[in-house]
Amino acid sequence: MNIDRNDSWNDDDFLSGALRGAADNIPGGEVDDLHISFGVVRDRVRRRRAAKIGSLAGVSLVLVGGIAFGATKTPLLDSDAPVLPGESQSAFMTPGPDDSASDTATQAPEPVPSGPPARDIIQFDYTPPWLTEIDSGRLTCGMPVDELESTAAGWSVTAAGDIYSKVENYSGVSSPALGMAATFQGGDGSLDVAPTLVWSQDGVVVDLGLNVFEGAGPQTEPLLGSGGGAVEAQGRSASSCIPTGTSDVFETSLPDGDYEVRVVAFPEVVSGQWGTAVSEPVEVRFDGTGVHSPTGTRGGTATIEPLAPNEDELTRFVLDRSTDWVLAQQEQSNYSSTDPTRVTAQCESVSTGDSVPFEIVVPSTQDVVGSGSIDCDATEQVTDVEVPDVGGEVLDIRLGDVPDGVVRLEAVLAPSGGDGGDAAADCSASGLTMEYDPSRSPSEGASTTARAIVTAAQDCDVDRMVELATQHPTELMVTAEPAEEVFALPEGDEQHYRTLVALLAGTGGAFDGADTANRNVVWPRVATEEFRDSDEAWREVVTAGLLTEEQADAQRADELFGYTGMEVAIDEAGAWRIYAATP
Repeated sequence: MNIDRNDSWNDDDFLSGALRGAADNIPGGEVDDLHISFGVVRDRVRRRRAAKIGSLAGVSLVLVGGIAFGATKTPLLDSDAPVLPGESQSAFMTPGPDDSASDTATQAPEPVPSGPPARDIIQFDYTPPWLTEIDSGRLTCGMPVDELESTAAGWSVTAAGDIYSKVENYSGVSSPALGMAATFQGGDGSLDVAPTLVWSQDGVVVDLGLNVFEGAGPQTEPLLGSGGGAVEAQGRSASSCIPTGTSDVFETSLPDGDYEVRVVAFPEVVSGQWGTAVSEPVEVRFDGTGVHSPTGTRGGTATIEPLAPNEDELTRFVLDRSTDWVLAQQEQSNYSSTDPTRVTAQCESVSTGDSVPFEIVVPSTQDVVGSGSIDCDATEQVTDVEVPDVGGEVLDIRLGDVPDGVVRLEAVLAPSGGDGGDAAADCSASGLTMEYDPSRSPSEGASTTARAIVTAAQDCDVDRMVELATQHPTELMVTAEPAEEVFALPEGDEQHYRTLVALLAGTGGAFDGADTANRNVVWPRVATEEFRDSDEAWREVVTAGLLTEEQADAQRADELFGYTGMEVAIDEAGAWRIYAATP
């Protein structure tokens, strides 16, 4: 979908008049502040207003006033929120400090809500665009599940483990990424892409999975059951059969209920032609507590309670087979730290002597940066893990061979506090070694300010950060929060210091495309029209830890908004104008 930025309702004169008209009705010095910051507000409003078309009449001044003065505390868009900072809106969270730990360890999932069946909300006979380009038997939404057949001679694929979810607690992800271990036997040709998960209900296909040729990436090991040469079948609980626009982006979650999931792989049988290899169905339940496999004959009654929450923890993995439906979930709450780290874990099994190996993995490279083993004797165990500096990436916990008798397992990766300091008081950029490269900015004035911000952030210098953000009218966050609050230490979960270093030192800057005498330079450059389709620019935000690969792929496919993470804008004269989320 393309929006003409020259439409009459988009005219800068309209916004200028609206803003200045509002300014003329405000008493005191605030009038001057609004006139001065018109250029900043105008640029931000121009980038947001595409989403406001339907409600522009009668409320434009209210919205503009809210942005300019922070009078309205509006939440970020319900789509992909910025990766760094923020309070989770996920329904797939582990227990908080006020929750009953013992209840969580033994309570069965709630009954499945009696909502509409998935077939009532999908688009029948629809094929996601990426599937129309390959020879896959013309898979279509709503097709009878009996017609979902293997077409690649000699190839077979088998679901080999529990389905699990990967939840990012800092980004408000509404549809968690899913995975399941899968093994396959080959025939003619090759299988070079990851398998995907295809959902069905009541005998019809209601989701055809991820674009594994571009969006999901190459084959990786699964986070659960990675032993025995398994690969990860990738998916989501949102449906590709509920299109939300002109692309194959899908954000609408499937209704809670019972489903069948099949692993589908796409072997390239001859050059440029792909067939399908389809596994036997696996029962899956999707509800407000997560995505579940049936327990079957595994597991038993849990006696251990969940590990206490740790506000500094990086990653937590929970495997619970103590109820009729398995819960397997990785939740990431923070980014990797240069402080010493440790894995605190516990495991309980019905079989004496069971243990589970684990690895700490960098998702973008699949590099293993730490490992150990968890004895399933129901005791709490601590393993120090020497995790190197990986540039502020999130880190996965990968569990290897998990014996069938395992009832409950938890593993938490967190700073160990072994340096004797107060980890909670350190800012997120403490010890970060990323260096600012002035050659990556097209403006010397903007580059000078960018370097000063990086230096102040890495020094955790609150006073200097506030000074830099208040020298000129600077929009801090969408809700126009004061600099003293944004850069207060200790930080909490927002990680503004690390985010600014990642943006300015980890990505390149580019002009925003405005035809003005004093243009803004924007970091990351992928947020500009010029670089929104640049492979290198998208790789930058992933390498810098601003987005996961999956989020980058999803945002890139969104033709309306593109990149929706955090951004910095500094004008050519060196005035810091914006630090906020790109809508």
